[in-house]
Amino acid sequence: MAVNFHSPEGLFDTSHNLFRLCNAYSIPNGHTRSVSPVDLFPQHDFPTLVLWDLNIHHSASNPTRLLSGYDQFISSPYFHRASAQLFSLLNTPGVYTRFPFTSNHRPAVLDLSFANTALLPYFSSWNPSLPPTGSDHTALSIILSTPLLKPPPRGLNWKFTDWDHISPLLADLTLAAPPALSTPSSLDLWFDNSLAKITHLITSNTPTKCSSSYSKPWWTPELTQLRRIHHHSTRLMRKNQSSPALC
Repeated sequence: MAVNFHSPEGLFDTSHNLFRLCNAYSIPNGHTRSVSPVDLFPQHDFPTLVLWDLNIHHSASNPTRLLSGYDQFISSPYFHRASAQLFSLLNTPGVYTRFPFTSNHRPAVLDLSFANTALLPYFSSWNPSLPPTGSDHTALSIILSTPLLKPPPRGLNWKFTDWDHISPLLADLTLAAPPALSTPSSLDLWFDNSLAKITHLITSNTPTKCSSSYSKPWWTPELTQLRRIHHHSTRLMRKNQSSPALC
């Protein structure tokens, strides 16, 4: 079941006029489920929240559970499709969402929530602590809110640092002598003050970069390479996965 919410003014204080909530439930039917991974995770450019209970188990949602080859064979196509379509799991891994009434069944993580990249910036919290509803499944609370739409801080462009101007200033810079009878706090204070003088001299002669909403100051070339390796390995696994024995 899919429910569309329309707003002419835009949702979440953005230009998105459409928000889709998709709720899926399926019961086991041999090696298949009535809802396919392709139908569950379409490619949308508007905010999309996917909720499901497909009676499957995966290490991403419950890393402490010992999974069988059959469990991995059934659940992997769904999580691989979610990853390929850039859907993020909102559940806190390992937090149970089903507590059976009978003692011969153990708690499980079956109710899963995914957000696509258009919705993820507005995700605030996922919480399974609502009052009981009489069902063996826990009622979940998902809070969405408008993020602080602030541009990233302007970084320093070290390529254009004016070292010709800075070098003689650094040579003439006079720093206070360290305390004669130093304590840990007084030594820290002297070091911080000295470092602040040097840092201010350099940063005040270094221009800032132009800010961009797409910039990721924390990203590194190493992370890019690891991300490529991850997606390459995932594609190979999906391509070669033809039977439970391969899992």
